[in-house]
Amino acid sequence: MMTFIGLFFILWASFLITWGGGGGGGGDVPLPVTGRVGETVSLTPRLNLSHPIDKVTWMFHVNGEKIILAEFRDQKFIRVNENYFPNRLEESNSGTALLIRELRMEDSGIFTALFLVNGEMRDISYNLTVLEPLPIPTPVIKKTLDGNSTDLFHLHCSVPSNSPTLSYSWTYRDTGTDRLYANGSTITVSLKDKALGAEFTCWVQNPAHRNNVSVVLKSCETGRGYLQPLKIAMSLFSVGLVCLIIAVCLAVYKAVYSRRKQIMQNIKEDIIYRDILWPVSTINLGTSEQNISNNRTMGENTEYTVLVANNGINGEEQ
Repeated sequence: MMTFIGLFFILWASFLITWGGGGGGGGDVPLPVTGRVGETVSLTPRLNLSHPIDKVTWMFHVNGEKIILAEFRDQKFIRVNENYFPNRLEESNSGTALLIRELRMEDSGIFTALFLVNGEMRDISYNLTVLEPLPIPTPVIKKTLDGNSTDLFHLHCSVPSNSPTLSYSWTYRDTGTDRLYANGSTITVSLKDKALGAEFTCWVQNPAHRNNVSVVLKSCETGRGYLQPLKIAMSLFSVGLVCLIIAVCLAVYKAVYSRRKQIMQNIKEDIIYRDILWPVSTINLGTSEQNISNNRTMGENTEYTVLVANNGINGEEQ
């Protein structure tokens, strides 16, 4: 009897492989299953059975064909084709579930499980989709000021992925409870509606993974507060630079003024010395008077020269 059942099972499996039948329990859509790269996924059937399972055959669809991967019979898990998923397949739940470890992107595809229960054949198919794990989204916050002088915050987050299954949403924490604010990668928040310090969280997810990042709202003035020390430093530098320029100008002016004063003093002393001594060295009175007349530059000095000259003459006469 068991030999006949086994032969019938093989013929039925061959029929499925040849004609591509038996998906999702008699023509139903394959059950969707998602997994992340590097993790383990379980293909578990949803069966209500009154009898134990005699045999399970696991198949993988490749280019329109079904490749038998493994069988579970006599309480043993037997690998049939080691070319696919080498050392990465395991049985679970008494052979009714298949574990695929260390998932790879190329593992995505259709899997079919063929069950033999009390002489009856059943089959269930699974559509496995393997996705890459999502990185932590990168938040970008832009603050603008509208015509009514109200702070507006434009919040945007993204991840480096072009997956069509990717979705974004934003939540905010209100009195200790997370509430959905809006769907999409970009939202605009006004301080009319939300107070400063409100925490917003960006969620990015695909069918296999979910990640998030949180940001806290701050006013535009608060956001620019870090520039205040720089402004103070620049102001002090400007004042110091102006003072330095003024000091340099004063020093240059003082140096020029002192130099000019010294030159004028030297010229004045030279003129007085020449006017006083030149006539005294003259012996002839007529010549002295002529020189005095020709070199007369200042009234007082000239009179003093004449006086000296006259005194010299009077002395000679005596």
